[in-house]
Amino acid sequence: MLDAFTKYLRIYFPIDSLLEKSETNQEHLAFNRFRVSPAKRFFMSLLQISPWLCGVAFGLTFGTILLAQLGQGLGTASGLGRLLAPVPSFYAAYSGLIRAVNIVAVSGLIGYGTNYIAIRMLFRPVVRRPIWGQGLIPAQRDRIIYTLAQGMHKHVLNQDLIRKRVEETGLVKKVNNLLIDGSSGLILDQDLRETLKDFIRKSMEDFADREDVRRDIREVIDTRLEQNLEGGFKGFLLQTYKRYNKQDYEAAIDKVVADIPRVTLDVLGRLEKELDSLAGLIQDRRTYTEEQIMKLFVNLLNRIDITDLLAKQMAHFDEAKLERMVWEATNEQLLYIQYLGTLLGILGGLLIWRPEITGPVYLLAFGLLYGLDRLIFRFQQKGSPSS
Repeated sequence: MLDAFTKYLRIYFPIDSLLEKSETNQEHLAFNRFRVSPAKRFFMSLLQISPWLCGVAFGLTFGTILLAQLGQGLGTASGLGRLLAPVPSFYAAYSGLIRAVNIVAVSGLIGYGTNYIAIRMLFRPVVRRPIWGQGLIPAQRDRIIYTLAQGMHKHVLNQDLIRKRVEETGLVKKVNNLLIDGSSGLILDQDLRETLKDFIRKSMEDFADREDVRRDIREVIDTRLEQNLEGGFKGFLLQTYKRYNKQDYEAAIDKVVADIPRVTLDVLGRLEKELDSLAGLIQDRRTYTEEQIMKLFVNLLNRIDITDLLAKQMAHFDEAKLERMVWEATNEQLLYIQYLGTLLGILGGLLIWRPEITGPVYLLAFGLLYGLDRLIFRFQQKGSPSS
């Protein structure tokens, strides 16, 4: 019987349907780390090789300047001086260009190096050192964890957003429909009713056929009759009847016991109409039950301290795991910052080399880019559906 009832529960209460995960449309995500445009990949490749180009340029120009000074100091008296004799002449002819390339290369390397060190200082040293101190994230680990938990609670996992998401997915409505339709369907299922009737009838027949049960029931009936008819004329008649018609008395009680299964089924038959009414009542209360489920869900949400829950969960993260989380979330942006240092350093080197030329050019370029950005932004705002 348990297996049969379990089968009906699975039919009318398909819990698995509530656990189906809705597919997320990747096109509408605010970010997607796996989608990088070819232009960005190309630009990133150029940025990645820029420190190496600056390093090579610095090595060649610095070596040329050093060899030129060495060759000029040695003269042509020694073999090394004669070997380096062409270098001072070459440097004298192109000294302006060589110094310019040297300044630009050094500035690019400095820009890359400072950004590289600044980014690494976010995570290193992990353990506080006497001189170097400790990285920003390891030093402020607890504060960062609590701030992240607060931010996630405020913008990602707060009760209002969770409730809104639940309403959008229709989860409460699905749960309510599952309970209402499952309950009414289970009550109205004729096969289940017949199965239950057969099971109850057979169980009651087996129960009534047991001699110990029949004896106990006879004792109960006999005791209750004596208690209700104790004393008086009725009690006297009962005792007289039992004394002179013992077999008939016991046969009457046995007949009552034997009729228990039939009477039980008759009662169940009368209850079927009530069950039909109960199923209709359940269907009529669909809106009310949905509201109550939502109230229960909101009450449970309000009882959960999401900030504390997130903070306790992230408190188990060590410094290495926090570093991996930050890198995984901002890897592309941090690399852009790191390698853009080279480009900014090169631009700074050009400004040092020829400020009278590059200064106005930079100002003009910045003004044009700023104006173009404002113009494109306004155009996009006017063309957006929300405007």
